[in-house]
Amino acid sequence: MELEQLIEQKKDMLTQERLEREYRQIEEVLKELEAEERHWKKRLQEEKEDVEGLQNKSLTNLFYTIVGQKDEKLEEEKQEVVAAKLKWREASQAVQETKEDLQQLKGRIDKFGSAAEEYEQLWLERKRYLIQNGDEKGKKLLELADKQSMLEAELDEINEALRAGEDASAALSDAEESLDSAGAWGGLDMLGGGLITTAVKHSKIDDANDAVRRSQRSLRKFAAELEDIGQHLSSTVHISGALTVADYFLDGLIVDWFVQNKIHNSQEEVRKSKRNTQEALRKLEELAVEFQEEKRKVADQVHHLVETGS
Repeated sequence: MELEQLIEQKKDMLTQERLEREYRQIEEVLKELEAEERHWKKRLQEEKEDVEGLQNKSLTNLFYTIVGQKDEKLEEEKQEVVAAKLKWREASQAVQETKEDLQQLKGRIDKFGSAAEEYEQLWLERKRYLIQNGDEKGKKLLELADKQSMLEAELDEINEALRAGEDASAALSDAEESLDSAGAWGGLDMLGGGLITTAVKHSKIDDANDAVRRSQRSLRKFAAELEDIGQHLSSTVHISGALTVADYFLDGLIVDWFVQNKIHNSQEEVRKSKRNTQEALRKLEELAVEFQEEKRKVADQVHHLVETGS
C-alpha cells in the first residue's frame, strides 16, 4: 500500500468531517430563519386584519371616522402591511436559499462515501505490516503521513473560507454600489424630480435590496467557514451583524424621507461589514502562509527520511 494513498484517504475523511460540521451549523441557521419566516407571516396576517377592520363598519372604524383620522390610520396600517410583507418575503427567500445550500453540501458529503471506515481499514493494514516487519522508518513515515493529511485538509478548509470571503466581499461591493445609486436617486426625488425620478428611485431600491440579500447569503457561508476554523485565528472576527443589514431599509420602504435615512444606515452597515470581511480575509491569508510553511517542513522530513533512512 502506497503512503500517498493513506495520506489522501485521511484527507478525504477530515474533509468529510468538516463538511458535516458545516452542515450542522447551517441546519441551526435554517431553524432560526424558519422561525423568523413564521413570525413575519403571522405578523403580515395580523396587519391585513387591521386594514380590513378599518375598512369595515366596526366601532373602531366609526370612532376614527368621527374624529377625522380614519384615512390617516388606514394609510398607516397599509404601510405596516407592506413592511411586514417585505420582511416576510426576505425571510422566505433566505429560507429557500439556505435549503439549497444544505442540499449542495449534502451532495458534497455523500461523494466521500464511507471515508472514515476506508481510512481506518487502510491504516490498520499499514500498522499490521509495520509491526510484522519491525520497520521503524515505516512507523515514522506513518506519523508524518498523518500530520501531512491534517495539514492538507486544514489548508483546503482555509482556502475554501478565503473563496467564501472573497465572494462575500464582492457581494458587499455590489450592495454598496447599489445603495449609493439608490441614495443618489432618492435625493433627487426629494428635491422634486417627478414621476420618472420616483420610478427610477424605487427600481434602484429594488436593485439594492437584491444586492444586500445576495451579500447576506455570501456572509452566512463565510460565517460558517470562519466558525469552523476559528480555533486557528489569533483573534475573533465579527461579521454576524451584517447578516441583518437589510433590516435597515425594509421597515419604511414606502415613506420617502424614512427610506433615505434607511439607505444611509444600510450604506454604513455594508461598509462596516466589508471592512470586517476584508480584515478576516487578511487573517486567513496569514494563516494559509503558516500552514503552507508547516506542510513544507513535513514534506522535507518525509523526503529526508526516505533518502537517509533516519
